[in-house]
Amino acid sequence: MHRPIRAIAASGFMISASVLSLATILPASSAAATVSGKKTVVTVWSWFIKSTMDKAIAAFEKTHPNVVIRYSYYNYSPQYLTALKAAAASNTLPDIIGLQPGALTQQYRPYLVPLNRLAEKTWGKNWESRLYPVDIKQMTMGNPPGNSGMYIMPQESQVICLWYNTVAFKRLHLTVPTTLPELVHDAKVLSSHGYIPMYQGAAGAWQNENVYLMLADQLAPGLIDKAQYGKASWTSPALVKAMTVWGSLFHDGVFQSGALGDQAYPTGAQLFADGRVGIMALGSWWLQEDRYPPPLPPLVKNMKGFAPFYFPAIEPHGHPSPPVGGVDVGDGLTKAGAKIPAAWQFLASLVDGKGEQASLNDLNDLPAFKFFEPTIPLTAHMKSIYNGFLVKLSHAHNQRFAYPVIENAFDNALAAVAAGTESPLAALKKVQSVTVSTFHS
Repeated sequence: MHRPIRAIAASGFMISASVLSLATILPASSAAATVSGKKTVVTVWSWFIKSTMDKAIAAFEKTHPNVVIRYSYYNYSPQYLTALKAAAASNTLPDIIGLQPGALTQQYRPYLVPLNRLAEKTWGKNWESRLYPVDIKQMTMGNPPGNSGMYIMPQESQVICLWYNTVAFKRLHLTVPTTLPELVHDAKVLSSHGYIPMYQGAAGAWQNENVYLMLADQLAPGLIDKAQYGKASWTSPALVKAMTVWGSLFHDGVFQSGALGDQAYPTGAQLFADGRVGIMALGSWWLQEDRYPPPLPPLVKNMKGFAPFYFPAIEPHGHPSPPVGGVDVGDGLTKAGAKIPAAWQFLASLVDGKGEQASLNDLNDLPAFKFFEPTIPLTAHMKSIYNGFLVKLSHAHNQRFAYPVIENAFDNALAAVAAGTESPLAALKKVQSVTVSTFHS
């Protein structure tokens, strides 16, 4: 998940608020199948960066002159989530909505149509073989038993990692940490020289989840996936240990003071781009910062000031965290949008067409379909990072949660441990209780 800083600066919350107010007063017929003259209008809402989406739209409209795409950009939280709720309640959802797989898709599944047949008609019977394994897994996450419908198509994929400020590390004679004690040491050195050590936007749930998943999958690969489906206990020793480490990142000064009140976007990302942060948990989408028009922060140009790494080993003689990721942003076709052939055509273009090529050429993130890549020239440094992410994506661990109620309980547990109001075991017992209730109610 990402919310690029310059897109937010350009669009701001006022755009989101105005779109929300329109969505709540327009009748359903105005949000779908609108025809302006002889042109069909397709409405799209998402947090997908507007400057990149505009390029994808232009590429599609060039080959579909009788279609107009009307795109409304929102900052993801809380603007986009609030807008979706309001539109669903008033039956004014647009034709296409941006979604994360799992919990968010399941929340809006009653308003969507399954895309299996449309995908097969467009890409052939074996179309799923072109997707990365983790993306396929996430496309049906949380579906009721026996429901194999795919209510989301992956617009792009991502790999979650840590990025570090190479200039700051060189200046302070630091090496990339390979163990947890080294990470704590580097954080102290960074802080003593005026840098924010590792910026954590702990006021928002998504970055918290990502860091914990890195920890859990390092200690017990795949265990958290079993726990969220009720096939393992959330109070398993490895998950408790991961939660303990999570809390220590706040208490040992790895994260900045006041992290629980901070947001990753726009604040943290802007500070990181400006060179004031040593480390930040982001992902493959950070490469896109190089695609914005000048003036760019010096560190951002060609990513010369940044490089990725993976969470260092927690246990003595351990290994760094495995890659975590999957679908970055996906798209669902609403029941209103399903009545408009052009809506699916545009959605498909965002996945495997001119729309997606425009996005990849902005380095917005990684492709959903294999063998799709940017056609623009890249420096050796950037190409090495990009290709490295593609390799990691092929065996990335699942990043998503299937059920909204379990995800919410888990987010509360992370916040409680971070604040020091609950012990790791007590917090996870509450998640376990919600999980048991979910599967046995």
